[in-house]
Amino acid sequence: MQITFWGVRGSYPVPGAATVRYGGQTSCVETSTASGDTLIVDAGTGMRALGNKLFREAPAPEHYHVLLSHVHWDHIQGLPFFSPAYIPGTKISVYALLTAADELHQVIGGITRHEFFPMPLEAVPAQFEFHQVEPGVELDIGGFHVTPIALNHPFGSVGYRIDGDGSSWAYVSDTAPFTEVLHKQHFLSGPEPLSADDRVALAAMRDALVRRLAGVDTAVYDTHFLPDEYARFPHYGHSTPDQAIEICLEAGVRRLVLYHHAPTHSDEQMDRIAAEYLARGAIHNIEVLTSFEGMTLEVGPEAT
Repeated sequence: MQITFWGVRGSYPVPGAATVRYGGQTSCVETSTASGDTLIVDAGTGMRALGNKLFREAPAPEHYHVLLSHVHWDHIQGLPFFSPAYIPGTKISVYALLTAADELHQVIGGITRHEFFPMPLEAVPAQFEFHQVEPGVELDIGGFHVTPIALNHPFGSVGYRIDGDGSSWAYVSDTAPFTEVLHKQHFLSGPEPLSADDRVALAAMRDALVRRLAGVDTAVYDTHFLPDEYARFPHYGHSTPDQAIEICLEAGVRRLVLYHHAPTHSDEQMDRIAAEYLARGAIHNIEVLTSFEGMTLEVGPEAT
């Protein structure tokens, strides 16, 4: 398999002079198999450039599959600007963690209402299909075997283990560590005391993540905060590079890719983060890379 990064930021897009090298678009990753199957993971503003590339490669109608981690703005804003959606005959299947497919249709349709966008979802030439995913319930999409994984994020989020071409990678965004914040259906104004049941639930969620990541070649992981930043924002549903290394070490992951960078981190700061955690990972025999727009990685034990 191959993975390409089209958007690597979290929260909101920040293209500009301070983010030229790492990029300022929000979450969007493309993965493909040797046989030509393609899967899109998250639909942040990076999806616009991906759509333009896909349109150049195949201007005829195609069937696209989009896995959403959740429906916060930075993970869905690119959908209205996805060029293939405006080709009659195109089919777009969207998968997300929600109680009903109709609710997902309302969320996506909401961002294209006439007050916000010139063309409503109903008028887009492409046919949209919405599918619910459930943690632990596996599914096959083309040449990919996909395993959804519950994550610890306000209102809920889901990661994905993706197997194909005899290799595997995982997408883990957005998630907090499993020590302070419990996944709940309302936003927390801050960390709250954990009951014994909370601790059991958090431990089970963490164990399930480690189990699903076991032996994965490459993990793309939400490392939005540095440790000192996380101490100030522990309830925002994001992790640090140190916490990601801990999970990957326990799961036996070969390579960790830092992802969902804070919008306030400039290229210079990202350079320092990349160098520091490349060295820290080497201590544990984990290759730690820092994602940037346009980065393409081969996934597998022989990949470089």
